[in-house]
Amino acid sequence: MKTNVRNITEIVINISRILLIALWGYTASMKLGNMERNLDSMHKQFFPAYVGDILAYLIPILALITVVFLFYRTKVGLWLSIGLLASFIAFIITAFADLFPGQTCACAGIFPTLGYVFHLGFNIIMLGVAVTGLILYNKQIRGEAENRYQSRQHKLFYEQHD
Repeated sequence: MKTNVRNITEIVINISRILLIALWGYTASMKLGNMERNLDSMHKQFFPAYVGDILAYLIPILALITVVFLFYRTKVGLWLSIGLLASFIAFIITAFADLFPGQTCACAGIFPTLGYVFHLGFNIIMLGVAVTGLILYNKQIRGEAENRYQSRQHKLFYEQHD
């Protein structure tokens, strides 16, 4: 039974990783592939132009770094995904609150014709995917650590030294 639960947990973690890799890979490719549009969109934001210049390059680079970590260091990649998604959600909520004048939509080209409500919902769902992946990943790692004490080598060592 534990093997079956472990397999399901691993499948859910891998589905989370695949969805997030697709999201960040697409985000980076859309922003880097059309840097003129990306820069123009960032310059229409409420922050100064130099911040827009930095973010225009920083966001796709962070997205690519997140993809790499999701491939090789899952826990770090999931934490980066949570951080990026939380910051995008905060940005959308700021747009909803209408705290700053001007256009505040700089989406990556994912669903460009849909509004803030859809983007907020999509980001919350993806945040849920990342958090679920992280929780299951932590449980899986903790479970493996607990199982070490039940391992044959551990028992043999302590039987010999008792």
